[in-house]
Amino acid sequence: MYFIYVLSLISLTTSCSSASKNVEADNSLSGLYITALEEVILTDSALNRSMEYISIDYDQTPALSDSDGQHIMEFLRRKYKVDVYNLTYEQLLKQGLNEGNESNLRGILLQIEKVELADEKNEGTLVVSKYRSNEGSISVKITLQYRDNNWMVVDLVTLKES
Repeated sequence: MYFIYVLSLISLTTSCSSASKNVEADNSLSGLYITALEEVILTDSALNRSMEYISIDYDQTPALSDSDGQHIMEFLRRKYKVDVYNLTYEQLLKQGLNEGNESNLRGILLQIEKVELADEKNEGTLVVSKYRSNEGSISVKITLQYRDNNWMVVDLVTLKES
């Protein structure tokens, strides 16, 4: 009986471990973006307090396929258990997704402002901002490298914080 219990535990641990690595092992643009966006979400976590949604504005970046965009949004939806949109600041206001005055959002807006990819596609540098209100935002420059089947943050510089 003990042997069956240990075998079941090992099987469960192995299956959970491989499932959590699927995204990180993805050497595509979506894998790069997910790692960068997660890093920004974790940076200045006070901006995440009581967030009702995450909106990603990646219109100024290299074209993502629809499936890559959906993959990113679904990953964030499952991880943070909030609605995820692909809306700009102006579109969020039109949808009424702000609170109080116009500058305060009920969620966070992540804007991928700039992406530079190395020729070998194993390194990328992104400028990403996280906005909650005029008094609550941050912009960072993140450099990531693809090593050992994972995107890893190798440098993060805060460009602006309010």
